[in-house]
Amino acid sequence: MIRRFLLYIGRWQLSSPILAPIVALFTGTPIWGTWQTWAGTIVANLIGGCIFFWVDRFIFTSASVEMWHVKENGICDKCGKEASLWRLVLAPNYDKRQSEPKFLCMECSKLKTDELRRKGLKIRGKSY
Repeated sequence: MIRRFLLYIGRWQLSSPILAPIVALFTGTPIWGTWQTWAGTIVANLIGGCIFFWVDRFIFTSASVEMWHVKENGICDKCGKEASLWRLVLAPNYDKRQSEPKFLCMECSKLKTDELRRKGLKIRGKSY
């Protein structure tokens, strides 16, 4: 976890060479900025990285957020129709990350998500 956090902070610092000249431009200093511009940019990126590491971690790993997989073209595993396919992978009280993927066409996916809603699952996304 610490390695991921440090990589994330490093990724945030990669934006400093872009951000510092923009800040310098808007503050009326030379385009390369001053040491204060660079120090402020680096500190701001450290603070942003520390905050958004946890926000992004929640968004991308939380079971309270839905995760869908989409295939542009394929064969529906239920009806055999060739179409764009959908697969609900993760939702509150629903986790199919470890199961064999089954992709459904829009119509079959709507039927499946409606069925899951009737069973009490809180699926907020589209019904297809």
